[in-house]
Amino acid sequence: MKKTDLLENKLKTKGILAFLIIISVIALLCSLLIKRGSDIANNEVNRYLSEISQQTSYKVNQGIDMNIDKLTTIGRSLRYLNKEKQESYIKEILADSAYEWIGIVSSEGVIRTTNDQGVHLNNLQIIQEVLQGQSVVSEEIVENSQGEKGTLYAVPYQENNEKNVLVGWMPSDTMRLLLNTDTFDGTGFSHIVSKNGNFILYSANSNSALKGDNFFTSLEEQGKVSDGYHLESMKKNLLDGKDGEIEFTIGDNEERALIYTALDEGNWYLLSIVPPDIYNTLISSYIFQSVLTVAGSVSVLFICLFIMIWWVTKNKNQEIYNIAFVDPITLGFTQPRLKIEIDELMNHFEPFSFITLDLKKFKLINDSFGSYEGNRVLNHVYHCIKKNLNDKESVSRINADNFDIIFKTIDKEEISERLTKIATDINEFNKEREIPYFIPIICGTYIVTQKDDTMITIHDRANAARKKNKQNGQLLCNNLFYEELERLNMIKEKEIENSMEKALENHEFEVYLQPKVCLKTGKVIGAEALVRWIHPTKGMIYPNDFIPLFEENGFILKLDQYVFEEVCKLLRRWIDEEKPLRRISVNLSRNHLNKQGFLKEYSVIQKKYNVPPELLEIELTETIVFENLSLLKDIIDDIHNMGFLCSMDDFGSGYSSLNVLKEVPVDILKLDRIFFVNEATKRSNDVVQSVIELAKKLDMETVAEGIETIPQVESLQKMQCDIIQGYVFAKPMPISEFEEKYNKDLAIIDVNH
Repeated sequence: MKKTDLLENKLKTKGILAFLIIISVIALLCSLLIKRGSDIANNEVNRYLSEISQQTSYKVNQGIDMNIDKLTTIGRSLRYLNKEKQESYIKEILADSAYEWIGIVSSEGVIRTTNDQGVHLNNLQIIQEVLQGQSVVSEEIVENSQGEKGTLYAVPYQENNEKNVLVGWMPSDTMRLLLNTDTFDGTGFSHIVSKNGNFILYSANSNSALKGDNFFTSLEEQGKVSDGYHLESMKKNLLDGKDGEIEFTIGDNEERALIYTALDEGNWYLLSIVPPDIYNTLISSYIFQSVLTVAGSVSVLFICLFIMIWWVTKNKNQEIYNIAFVDPITLGFTQPRLKIEIDELMNHFEPFSFITLDLKKFKLINDSFGSYEGNRVLNHVYHCIKKNLNDKESVSRINADNFDIIFKTIDKEEISERLTKIATDINEFNKEREIPYFIPIICGTYIVTQKDDTMITIHDRANAARKKNKQNGQLLCNNLFYEELERLNMIKEKEIENSMEKALENHEFEVYLQPKVCLKTGKVIGAEALVRWIHPTKGMIYPNDFIPLFEENGFILKLDQYVFEEVCKLLRRWIDEEKPLRRISVNLSRNHLNKQGFLKEYSVIQKKYNVPPELLEIELTETIVFENLSLLKDIIDDIHNMGFLCSMDDFGSGYSSLNVLKEVPVDILKLDRIFFVNEATKRSNDVVQSVIELAKKLDMETVAEGIETIPQVESLQKMQCDIIQGYVFAKPMPISEFEEKYNKDLAIIDVNH
């Protein structure tokens, strides 16, 4: 063989060997590439699932926190309302709230709801937790009286210095709106479970194949945990409050990847689930094509892989951003996005103005024209606000028809002018309408001048000004500054304090009498003494406007004693004029409990006018019972020793317990109007009947307060209630009117007509 042939064969052999080596290297590199791509895909799925889970949990936590904040805000408002206004206020709140009902729970676990049905909740751990000062959400599903499932929110609520709990029940269908964030074009979804795996909120997504009440039980029965994962580890992590992941198959070996993340409230967990092959298919497809087309250029393969990962990540990050920061109706900022703007302003602090804006009676637009037109209006309003903003100013739709606005100015005149311009722009469309449909705006403005103001403080103060402003005027734009609100309240209180002593000297406080009617005889057998302030220039001032302030500054002590003396004077005059005598009750503030021996002054007044003590009745509110029971019993003994009668007022309004009646030896039990404000049910009638029967066994008279209808009177007659007091017979009236109507003789009222 020629050397050339040998050399050619040798080169050919080397060429084949080199080719095989190159092919082997390429194959090895491709294999490594495929494996690396697979690892990247798995890591990316887990990373993205984790991000989606964190974003979704943030949104869920935000929704839960907003529900808790709403309940807390309601509680703050309730503290300043009297018992008569609390019920209507709660009903008003429920009309535009996600809560189906709201109630106040006593320390014994008795709940007073908006329908006045007593529900005992002392078996719920959350009530005890809230009484310790925490705001919590029920760990498990709570059923209402109709068997509907839902979630119970509970926050501390203090009224009259007594700890109790404000609770709100939200149906599961409403709570499920927190989960309306599907991912991966609808193939991904989320559940919320308790730490024991019980479903709290079950996703309505069509890919949610597991059925049942408990995730763990359903997975064991209907699926299989993938190799390398253990269901027991997940159970332990949930109990220990740890996050984690797991993969499993279900049905026809359909794979699922799951990230579980602890939520802030309720010991709940968010389960974020997605078929992992959705993302893996994209990665694997690209790697396969890359291996076929660029097998000779591993570097190009890695570049393309990098570009793909970057592109997918960018799109998914944009999806996450949109979920958290883009309002779906206006495509503008959400509240979390606006908070970032405010945080930036606070970090580089310059004073600014924060405005909350509400569309007046927007609900009518939705009701009249539908949600589509309602959304168009919201979008129109947003763009009218947006076009009136300057650089570094922002607006976001918070919920429904509420918008938050940041102005980079603190000039009140400029703020008012700009808000008026916004209102004008919003209503510009009316120029083209034959019949205009005006959309007024109600605004509250808080000027932020302190760097340490929190977002909650800023929002609450602007909101307080807006809500106070709801009744102001009929203009297209009504704005109230928080500083003005504070100033008006302070001025009002200062005016009252400046004039209260003089008013007492001038007898501007006038005693009114509300008759008490015996149900057996129809006779007016007594009255309750109530106070009205007849101001020489302002006219009638009702107790709600001055009693809370007097309770706070201590002037109530003088006023109570003044009323008692006026009643003694009245009874003395009736005795001297030989008019019919009736027992009159006077109220005693809890402030007296802090003044030792105060009853001696009352006894001195009674003796001064030589009034038979049995004609005087001292009313104590039921809340005093829980201030200091032993001290109260001593006071009641002193009242009896002086010959006065003693009654427990407002029984049933807050903390009532039948057990406490045996500890408090009062003569009269006054049932609060809370028992009668709603339509009577068999259950509510049974409660009232039981209280009346128990009172009779304890030798107590029973008085039903706040009675307004004849059917209520007839029902109480059947229950053998002793006395009725309420508008059904007479409102509180001046003494002269009372004497004219009832003192000619022992007047008889037809209690059935």
